Amino acid sequence: MRVSVLGVQYAVEYRTRAQDPELEAADCDGYCDTSIKLCVARKYTAAERKEPGKKCLDDYMRKCMRHELVHAFLYESGLSINSLSPSGWASNEEMTDWMAIQGPKLYDAWKQAKCL
Repeated sequence: MRVSVLGVQYAVEYRTRAQDPELEAADCDGYCDTSIKLCVARKYTAAERKEPGKKCLDDYMRKCMRHELVHAFLYESGLSINSLSPSGWASNEEMTDWMAIQGPKLYDAWKQAKCL
């Protein structure tokens, strides 16, 4: 699937660790490669879904994709490279996670307030 990130087309893909060695090597659940305009979130296998504590993986995978798309938006807007340092607020994982987690709630509030 492709999505528009401030007018730039990004490929958005869910991949297992077997399909994407980068997920395995970095021991991560997703990444955003701005050089090739790609956001990847980890897709869990049927075997992984049987592990304890893995009940809401679909929700978690969507949150991970939102997180990677936030990285893409911050990059395409210029904020990630202009927030005073490579570890500045616009590249900060906590800030990106906050946006990814709270985004749906913000959207719902704006929708209810009819201010979209």
